[in-house]
Amino acid sequence: MGKSSLYAQSGVEGDWKGVLEVMGQKIPLVFHLNKAGEKWEGTMDSPAQGATGMALDKVLVDSLEVSLGVSGYNISYSGKLELDTIRGMFLQSGMEIPLLLWRLPADDQGMGKRPQEPKGPFDYEQIETSFKNVSAGITLKGTITKPKGVGPFPGVILVSGSGPQDRNEEMFGHKPFLVLADYFTRNGIAVLRYDERGVGDSGGEFKDATTFDFADDAEAAMSHLRKFPFVNQLMVGVIGHSEGGMIAWMMAAKGKAGSFAVSIAGPTVPVPQLMRQQARDFLASVEASDEQMAREEEVVGIIYDVLSETNDYDSLEIVLPDRLDEYLKSTGENYSEEELEEFVAKYANILSPWFFTFAKINLQEYIHKTEIPVLALFGGKDIQVNGSNNGEVLERIKKEGGKENFTVKIYPDLNHLFQHSSTGAMGEYGTIEETFSEEAMADIAQWIISR
Repeated sequence: MGKSSLYAQSGVEGDWKGVLEVMGQKIPLVFHLNKAGEKWEGTMDSPAQGATGMALDKVLVDSLEVSLGVSGYNISYSGKLELDTIRGMFLQSGMEIPLLLWRLPADDQGMGKRPQEPKGPFDYEQIETSFKNVSAGITLKGTITKPKGVGPFPGVILVSGSGPQDRNEEMFGHKPFLVLADYFTRNGIAVLRYDERGVGDSGGEFKDATTFDFADDAEAAMSHLRKFPFVNQLMVGVIGHSEGGMIAWMMAAKGKAGSFAVSIAGPTVPVPQLMRQQARDFLASVEASDEQMAREEEVVGIIYDVLSETNDYDSLEIVLPDRLDEYLKSTGENYSEEELEEFVAKYANILSPWFFTFAKINLQEYIHKTEIPVLALFGGKDIQVNGSNNGEVLERIKKEGGKENFTVKIYPDLNHLFQHSSTGAMGEYGTIEETFSEEAMADIAQWIISR
């Protein structure tokens, strides 16, 4: 056995994490690999789907090449070790998705060094709280951080992005909302952050909720924060990240956002355009082939054509499979009936009530209706919400609509999580020690206080 093979095998052992990006949804996966004698074995976790410890019935390590599989779920993964990452393709039921895995350090249980994560004792008060979304009949729980002193203080609620998020918006070993809340509170701003419905300590169901449901929850959070006497009623607003940035615009247009709104990496272009660009940027970041990129764009295009033509979610079960079946047959490739069925079923199943609703939101209508001051921040290396495209669209709306109270800023080196990044690739999120740009936090705090 050569030196490179020994290096690869010792390097592969351990815990690896990646995130599948499928039609706007993020699905974290964790692989645990270890060598018992001469035999490799391992398990796979899919935390968002509540599945842990799924046994891998295929674990092959040959020099720098890694192959994994769970035959019971038609899952396989093939990749190549590159220092502390494995770059490869995830396959399930005929669908191929580039997937970059990064190593989770053993000495910190996967969290990595997080120098910005606040440690007590804190020079401010932390208040555990709960509030109701009466129309939905659910109770949400969260934390209010109150600056030292009597007040009244400016106040904000934090609204997280897509996928099930707790009050810290924890992802990739980072806790962005914990870091933001600490920074803002130390700078004189009261902050409410909360677990989304069906997540953490909050009630309700997450799986069937739509963006409009999450917006209703955010409005309930805003009403709750305004009940506290230490909050300045004339200086209260919403800060949203990613999908939360969309919700900030939606609340602002309805007069439910308070006196200001901040959108961090929130889209402004039509959702179909957003998702097509996201597919291109994501596939480019993992060095997918031209063929893979072309195929993904074609499939995304078909899905959005079907969505635009379909007025009710149940009809998708009929229309989408037929269109995807037509597409595969039109490629001229020799697919078996079973392969056709698996391909169609996999793409059809990724559509959820949330995505059906999300894809049809006319965000620019909300932006045009917004009258309060808005600070919109974008990352120049964001591959999920392309900073240049979305920033330019908002600048055009600002100019053409006379929206002088909109402030737009693009940070050239920041990714979707507002970390300083080399490439913006999702595989970097967990390996970067920085949780959130200090410059961006300072800009937000200063903008709020200047209100």
